[in-house]
Amino acid sequence: MSFQMIRPKLPHKRETDQTDWQNSSLFLDKGFQKWETNDGDRGEAIGKHIKVACEIDVPEVYKAAYTRWLGETANKESFARWFGKLDGTRLFIGLGMDHALEAQVCRHPVYGMPYIPGSALKGLARAEAKRYAKKQEEEESKKFNKVIDILFGPDCNDSDDPEAEANTGYLIFHDAWWIPGGKAGGCQQKPYIPEIVTVHAVEYYTNQGKKEAPHPDMESPNPNHQIAVQGSFYFVVEGVQQWAELGMKFLTLGLQEEGIGGKISAGYGYFVWDEKTKKNGENIAREWVQKTKEAQQQVRINNLSESEYLVYTLNKLVEEYQKNSKVLGERGRSKILQQAAEIEKYEKWPALYNKENALVAVAHAKSVATITKKRAAKNETTNHHRRKKSKLEPENVRNKRIRSNSDYPEGILFTSKG
Repeated sequence: MSFQMIRPKLPHKRETDQTDWQNSSLFLDKGFQKWETNDGDRGEAIGKHIKVACEIDVPEVYKAAYTRWLGETANKESFARWFGKLDGTRLFIGLGMDHALEAQVCRHPVYGMPYIPGSALKGLARAEAKRYAKKQEEEESKKFNKVIDILFGPDCNDSDDPEAEANTGYLIFHDAWWIPGGKAGGCQQKPYIPEIVTVHAVEYYTNQGKKEAPHPDMESPNPNHQIAVQGSFYFVVEGVQQWAELGMKFLTLGLQEEGIGGKISAGYGYFVWDEKTKKNGENIAREWVQKTKEAQQQVRINNLSESEYLVYTLNKLVEEYQKNSKVLGERGRSKILQQAAEIEKYEKWPALYNKENALVAVAHAKSVATITKKRAAKNETTNHHRRKKSKLEPENVRNKRIRSNSDYPEGILFTSKG
């Protein structure tokens, strides 16, 4: 006997191990079709369902969101960052939370990708800092505990400090994002992977201390289908630079030496530094920041008034001309003067302030054009004299003069024409 679980309008390709679902998290929650009353059949169906959920690709929208997050946290003065990958193991995070299939994992509510909650990371870093404080001398330990309270917030359940008031501390531990593969350089596989967790001696521990409790060796193991996480994560701590780096140091120590999530005693949840992903991440962040600046600049240009756009165009002409006056030459100078004349004739100024600014820009543009013209004329005169002198100077004298120049690097052979 079975009960229908999935809504009629949702995709139904489950029987062929294929699915039209684009969000693995949504499929895990809403795509389970029939609830078998037989435990064995239900367990097998849950296993197949988890396997299909793990095969769904990473949505493109998540990759775009991850790129944006990299760019928004690129400022090293405000964010301490760390790229870590699972040390050949997997991660159980959120295993104890409720789920209809008893196969839970922390998933982003929109993108459906796994993440590590910032609260869990903060707790791990705080515990690591406390362990460090205990290893210090008594006076140093007291001082460092005060620093811990400032950075992470005081522990209101600490019996040694009953007057402690709750506050969040100075550091912000953001959720750790799973790093997609491809350009980002993270895991080339899917984020989720099926896992089997076998429970032993259920009756023994349930009835422990009672006469009817069976011997643990007499019970059969009870394998359960679960869902684990693989790949790399991006960790971010926000705050004043030096404090954020200190918080990140404790966090990375905890991730590497203590592990995070469930089943850490069995080797799950340990991280190592991921250099390759870090390089790719920084490149992506740099590109995103540059593109964002260009887009913001374009938005500002599009919102300029007619008079402001005239002045903006003039300033751009001057800027380009100053960078490459030799190429632009007389034509570039002519464009500047035409634009300056157009601004001087303009009459629809919305405010006196804008006109004053425009006239300052016009004066500057004319000055640049005049100075560069004089400089070009001077250079032309100098070149003319040089050419004239070169013609008057005997070739053998000129070649001798050039050969005697000690500035030339060794090994250069001069031709007869120098």
